[in-house]
Parts: sequence; C-alpha cells; structure tokens
Amino acid sequence: MQCYYLTIKSLTELDITLHRKISKNLRIQRSEVSLCVAIVNVEERTHGNYRIYSIPILSQRGQHKFVSTDGFLQPGTYLILPFLFNPINKQMDNTEFNIAVHSSCSIDLERIRISLRIQREFLIKLCIFYGEEVQTRNSMDDGVKIYELKKFWDGLILLVENRNLNKNVHFHFRCTLSQNAFISRKDSNHQLFDVIPSMHRQIIVTIARKNASHSFTIGHDFQYILSSQDFIKNSHINKQKHWPNIDESILSEDIHLPQSISNTKHQ
Repeated sequence: MQCYYLTIKSLTELDITLHRKISKNLRIQRSEVSLCVAIVNVEERTHGNYRIYSIPILSQRGQHKFVSTDGFLQPGTYLILPFLFNPINKQMDNTEFNIAVHSSCSIDLERIRISLRIQREFLIKLCIFYGEEVQTRNSMDDGVKIYELKKFWDGLILLVENRNLNKNVHFHFRCTLSQNAFISRKDSNHQLFDVIPSMHRQIIVTIARKNASHSFTIGHDFQYILSSQDFIKNSHINKQKHWPNIDESILSEDIHLPQSISNTKHQ
C-alpha cells in the first residue's frame, strides 16, 4: 500500500486530511468505502514487516469523501497510513486519493510503498491501545485477553490474545444479530471457529456499518477453552485451525492471521 514517511525536527502541530477521488464507477458504491488516516510510530523489521508502538494521531473511520484529524507531534520519524476499506474491512489498494498535510513547522515527506500486512498490525494495536478489555470468569488468571474496539471504528473489532506458553485457545464466535452491518468473515450460520496458538493474538472479526445514514445493530456472543490440540474440536470441521478458512501463508495479508507476540508490553 502507499504511505508516507514523515520527519519532524521540532514540536509541530499537524492537520491532515485524506481525500478520496470518486470516479463514475466508484460513485455507485461510494457508501461502501470507508476512510481512515493515522500517523504512527513504527519499527521496521525483517521481510517488510513493521511493529507499531504508538498511534499519536488518528481519525475516525467514516464513509465520507474525506476524513481529517489534527494533533501535536514531537520531533522524530513517523509513518502516515491512509486506509480505504471495502465492505469487509480490507484495504482497497486501487483507489486514488490525495493527502493534505498542514503543519506549523517545516516537515519532510517521502512517499513509499509497504506491504498490506501493516493493516493487520494497525488493527491489532488499535484494539490494544483504544479497545476495552472484556472481563470473563477466568480472564484474570488464564492468560487470555479479549479486546472489543468501538472507539474510532464505526462498528466492532474483536481481538483475542493468548499469552499461555503451552496452551492453544479454541475460540467460538457467534453473531446473533446483525442489521445494516458488514462482517469480515462468517459461515452460513454466522459462526467462527479459531485455534489461536500459544503467544499469538488474532483479529477474530471486524464488523462495520453498511449504510452510514442508518443505524446499525450488532449482537454477538463467544466462548473459549484452553487446549493442547491445534485443530478445531468440531465433528463438522475436519481438523482445521480456522473456520471459515483464512490464508496462512508466510506472506499472507489476511487481517485475521494469528500474529506472534513477545513478552514485551504492547509488542
């Protein structure tokens, strides 16, 4: 995806706007495209991967022709991430857009292209930094953390984190009610099954408003167990780790692929 390196040499106030260019073909489906722009601190890793360790400036996710936000940044190097999401919350990399940046001091901008895998890292850190931790009966001592994100997101993101050293989390999600909402993955019964390995975290599902001019309703429940088995315990699913299936290849850009974590806070 296309993004920008931002270098700042002194404390700077920024105003940033993401404009989406609407073509004749896109105009018909413009209500199905959502925008979000963020400025993040990152650490570049191997194989084109990045670790986001803070999100100092962030816009709301919205179904508009443009979104904007502002804030103050300390001296340093940042990454500007312009996101254009389709109905199942995956980045649209073929839609034209403009970025407008106004600053109180001089800045340096460099346009670059990076892997779409940054979106998975962004959504995970968005949940950890701004989501609410769901308290379950065993959440204090079983090494499992569940985050629900509603702030900055017109819908819901569910993240599960497994910090057990030798147990997998078998997670079952069920969408009980959905009106005017897109679900990023589901089967015919609106159910999801996942096996989250030890010391991994996973975006289970993202749900977004379908039509911005109408209200939406999301009802859901979930349950999980710890197990040493690494495949789903379900007679209708034949020894799979995820249902519906997700792309588990090394270079997968699927936002639902489990991501390894370390013992470092917010790693």
